[in-house]
Amino acid sequence: MKKWWSLSLIAFSLAVLALSLSPRAARAADAESEKLASLGKALRYTLKTTGPASTIDTGGAAILIKAPLPTVRKIVTSYGSYKSFITSFDQSRVLAKRKGTSEVYLQVPILNGAAHIWTVADMSPPTKDGADEVISGRHKRGNVSDFRARWRLRAVDEHHTILKLELFVDPKLPFPPSAVTTQLTRAADKAVTAVRNRAQSEAPAGARPSTTAAAVPGAPASAAPSAPATASSAPATASSAPATASGGAAPAAQASEQGRANAAPAPSEVASEMPPAEDDSVRRHKDMARR
Repeated sequence: MKKWWSLSLIAFSLAVLALSLSPRAARAADAESEKLASLGKALRYTLKTTGPASTIDTGGAAILIKAPLPTVRKIVTSYGSYKSFITSFDQSRVLAKRKGTSEVYLQVPILNGAAHIWTVADMSPPTKDGADEVISGRHKRGNVSDFRARWRLRAVDEHHTILKLELFVDPKLPFPPSAVTTQLTRAADKAVTAVRNRAQSEAPAGARPSTTAAAVPGAPASAAPSAPATASSAPATASSAPATASGGAAPAAQASEQGRANAAPAPSEVASEMPPAEDDSVRRHKDMARR
């Protein structure tokens, strides 16, 4: 009985510990995605190189992509097309495939194109590492001492993915380690940014943010055609102006005619107001009366 209680207590403690750690991990993941979202571009970083160690630090970059993880994975694993959209590579070819592993030839210009470094590397199939999917590349041969690449993909939700690339190259040239690391972080930045741009252009319509007013849900369908209707009503309003002007001219003409009628009487009316003319008989009677 006492042993049973001890086992129950241990199980309960482990369950409480798991519940307490899960929100912390979720909060950490959310904090990373929020930081990358607010940055709006790739975040560069460096890591100490191990396994084996080197004086050259590994250069890395992380970015938030508004696209589902499968879309991002498809682009990351299209090794043969790197040269078409990642400016860091001027050559990329898949030489062979064996059990999910791709043998890839990569060539990168250095010294402003005056020289090139190249490698043939084995790129592993995606494997799970906690919440991440990891794709690793290991150097096989080339004109460099060592080459390592590691892609990390994590789904934030069904429409957002965090992508990271960590690069290490040990060239057979007398470059300062810090200068090599600076070039590695810059190359990782260009690579994850290029993948983001392509993934967001290929993402399903539902995963891309709406940028036009017509795509906003709930927008009235009659909003766009209202402008032509208003424009078409303008000629009708304009055409009514002449009719109104002619209608307003008639009362003015009538008023002027009435004014002229009151100011200048008709000839017949003027004649009726004058005394009548005398005839011959009237004049004769007047002459006889004066005599």
